[in-house]
Amino acid sequence: MRTFTVVLSPDPNAGGYSVSVPAVPGALSEGDTRNEALANIREALEGVLAVMEADGQAALLETPELIAAEVALVLSLRAEEGWDMLVETAVVNLEHALVA
Repeated sequence: MRTFTVVLSPDPNAGGYSVSVPAVPGALSEGDTRNEALANIREALEGVLAVMEADGQAALLETPELIAAEVALVLSLRAEEGWDMLVETAVVNLEHALVA
């Protein structure tokens, strides 16, 4: 099993959440609810990791600095929109992660 930290950003206008994965650039998703967003990012992660594996690439090493940089990016985008400075991190587990 492999775990990934994700960054959830609630959308105050449309509702729902967007979600990104700092260690896997390109793994992005969204959902109408927090749980739906987390389920969707698991599916997106599996697809992105499969492509990365086929290309001989690996996920980035997850570090506090990498996560902090993603949080800072998301907060800056929220500030540009005039939204509250609110993000959340969570951990998702992939049972059969392709990239170790």
